[in-house]
Amino acid sequence: MLLFCLICLPLKNIIRFSLSGIAYDEWVFSGLVFIIGSICLFPTLYQEYFEQRIHKKVLINIALAPFSKMKIILHTLLASILEALIMIFVAVLIYTSFVSVPFTMLSMIFILFSLVIHLFLFGNLYISISLLVDTVTIMMLSSSIIFIYIIFGLGFIIEFPFFPPDIESILNKIPMALPFQTYQKYYATGFIDWSVLAILAIIIYLWILFNSYLLKWRLRQ
Repeated sequence: MLLFCLICLPLKNIIRFSLSGIAYDEWVFSGLVFIIGSICLFPTLYQEYFEQRIHKKVLINIALAPFSKMKIILHTLLASILEALIMIFVAVLIYTSFVSVPFTMLSMIFILFSLVIHLFLFGNLYISISLLVDTVTIMMLSSSIIFIYIIFGLGFIIEFPFFPPDIESILNKIPMALPFQTYQKYYATGFIDWSVLAILAIIIYLWILFNSYLLKWRLRQ
């Protein structure tokens, strides 16, 4: 509700239509879904890998668990993503009670698919930061920077062509921005860029592997 009232309502009076000619409140729907998912994913991973770790509440239990570190990372990600998807569903119900969103079933399926890839990327980012950072101040500062980047730097509510060309060329090449761009390309043209999705799947796998080594290093400490 805060995102809708403080961001979308003012912006739709400024940016009446997207660059593709779609009404802004319809175009921004998918961006809000990605923003809400990114934010809802954070609390569980923060608690599991930072808060309980620095308070010495979880390391022994993880070390004794009969699972590989990679499975622990993957299972935590899956549980957090499921929670985020439930919260997103509630948010979508609230949003569609204010704005009529003309989406087809195929569009909804593909936005869900792209969203899950996006959440895997950000979930891995949250886990990496939570395992690398040891102080609450730096963790809060890092989280604030990430949230600002999520809202304004991924093209969710402001399209990349509105940025200066140099900044646009950097932002639209960051892996976190690719799932949403892939969805927007599908929504505008009906084309699915499977090569980008395959690259993102490889990045996610390698990132999970990296986080499993980070977790193993923390347990040895």
